[in-house]
Amino acid sequence: MNKYRPSGKLIIGGQLFDTDAPIVHFREGPKWDATKTECLFTENGRPHISKCIPAAGGQIPYEAVSRSVHRYSTRAPLRQKKWNMGENAPYDAAKTTIKQFVIHHDGCTSADMCFNVLHNERGLSCHFLIDNDGTIFQTLDLALAGWHAGPWNPASIGVELCNRGDAKKEPDKYSGGKHGPDRRKIPCKINRHTYLAYDYTDEQYEALRKLSRALLRLLPNLPAEYPQSSPGVQNWDTMPTKDSFSFSGFIGHYHLIPEKWDPGYFDFKKFCSSIRGELCFPVYPTGAPKKGQDRPVVPQETGELKADAALLYKMNEARADGGFFPVGPWGESRLWHGGVHLAGKAKDWVFSPFPGRIVAARMGAESPVGSVNFILIRHQMSLGTRKVEFYSLYMHLADEMKEQQPLEWLTKSDAWKASAKAGQIVLLDDPIEAGAKIGRMGTAGPADLSRAQIHVEIFAGSDQFADYPGSPWDVIDGSSSGRFCDAEKINGLIDSNKDGKLSKQELSAFYSGEGATGVHYKVTFNVSEWTPEPNWSEALRQPKDFKDVKKEDLDAMVAEQITPGLWWSELVALHARLPPDGVVYHYHPVTFVSWFNQQLVESAALAVRDKVNEALEKDAKEVPKGITDDRDGQGMASASETEEDPCNARLTLKELVEGYDAPECTVTK
Repeated sequence: MNKYRPSGKLIIGGQLFDTDAPIVHFREGPKWDATKTECLFTENGRPHISKCIPAAGGQIPYEAVSRSVHRYSTRAPLRQKKWNMGENAPYDAAKTTIKQFVIHHDGCTSADMCFNVLHNERGLSCHFLIDNDGTIFQTLDLALAGWHAGPWNPASIGVELCNRGDAKKEPDKYSGGKHGPDRRKIPCKINRHTYLAYDYTDEQYEALRKLSRALLRLLPNLPAEYPQSSPGVQNWDTMPTKDSFSFSGFIGHYHLIPEKWDPGYFDFKKFCSSIRGELCFPVYPTGAPKKGQDRPVVPQETGELKADAALLYKMNEARADGGFFPVGPWGESRLWHGGVHLAGKAKDWVFSPFPGRIVAARMGAESPVGSVNFILIRHQMSLGTRKVEFYSLYMHLADEMKEQQPLEWLTKSDAWKASAKAGQIVLLDDPIEAGAKIGRMGTAGPADLSRAQIHVEIFAGSDQFADYPGSPWDVIDGSSSGRFCDAEKINGLIDSNKDGKLSKQELSAFYSGEGATGVHYKVTFNVSEWTPEPNWSEALRQPKDFKDVKKEDLDAMVAEQITPGLWWSELVALHARLPPDGVVYHYHPVTFVSWFNQQLVESAALAVRDKVNEALEKDAKEVPKGITDDRDGQGMASASETEEDPCNARLTLKELVEGYDAPECTVTK
């Protein structure tokens, strides 16, 4: 057991946040503070404190440098005078600058040794150190940039997992418990070289999971994503530089530069899946959970996945009275309709299909045509090397304000608890896991036709799959047609009598027949039905669809059936990062969820079949010359274990900051 008792508090922008992670921050315990200019006491470093050479204003390893003794930097976007050029930036500003969490292993046998090497010997820093027993030491405020990943430091945070690394070179390092609990040895292939790596302890994995969940909650631009070589397949090689700089999520040191192999064997896919939840359908395809399941998990077999999707299509096209995609919100007319209505039973659970952040919600809102309660979620996912950013909307939810046991996301949302009022839109920024319950099915429709159903919609600010290999998506530009669809590719499929209008009978016949598959992969670029502009009353009076309806009746219809549901204001758009004019790309939500998951399932199956990046222990070799693991060459070995490190004396301050070895100690590729 570690002698320091964790408080669980995390520091960002000088602000303390409660977590369930075993954190000991830099103001408590051993007070390992990476902003200090002097050497700091560690048990491991005590006999070697002379390694620190006095310099102006404090001490710095190896060189007397008068202009700087820092082991960290401020983040460029935060360098404002009011924040002391980034030294005192607040949480609300700092949280937006972080988009990467870089995972390292330290090559050390304890966090004490790691801090000594980083701070006292190397003049480097990393935000977190995780000891063998899972104790997390935070050494730097996350508003500051650590020196752990070179040019990637400005937008990242880092963690050093205590691990000796190379099990081929030191096969008995953990034998007998002298350097911590025994560990598994696992082969892994990184940049086409097979290593035999020590695994991490169960306590380290669990601590990192708890820390990561806290970070996902507090850092809105850090998604639970990982580098992929193909959809759903972990990338084990160094990424192209432009891709690694643009990546958002959890990433290894070897993904950034080829001279590294840390964090060795770390299953990023498995880890990210454990903190982001299970990808799901929004409702149960059969109306009830499958045996042994408590959520509508997407099957990992293509045939079963397609069968479940077929049931969801039927739930809309055969069982709903309207709410079709991409036209026919009331079961008639050419009005654009960006989602589908899924019919069910009142209070049926509704789930988040993907991980994301709830950015807006409204509860306690009713209208003459039923519930207008909604939740809006922003998602950021990876599909192979492609970043996919989109939104999902759930309208006609039951009123959670009336429930005795509110949903978990409501109980954890400080913004909701502080601002929620019946019928009002609340701007939020709360993480939600895939498969989490986000609401319950409400009712919608005029009194005589009211029934339990939910409107589900998926849209994006840009064409997400424009150059995706083999993309089945067909984009239709309806941005100039206002509220009504003029696209022959859609209307021509449905308008059987060719009168230029879409009747209830035509829509019902089309969607209940086989022709409906013709619109499943259409992507419509048009104004959302949830915007106040173009003015609804004026828009409905123009085309022939409603020419026989009196003006006062149209105005009444808008006031009763449309206005209560509107939510897309300039304020919401700015907060949620949506285009203010409401013109977006709409995808059939059932098709989007099933197709996206199909890419992951099929690609992963091919990788297994083809033994992609398979690593065998018999092929493992020691870490090759020129590759460092934060111990050899890079100098993550403590002075107590390596009396002489010829690279240390040659390191310049610039090289220390960038996290590289001196030129004499690296192999040029």
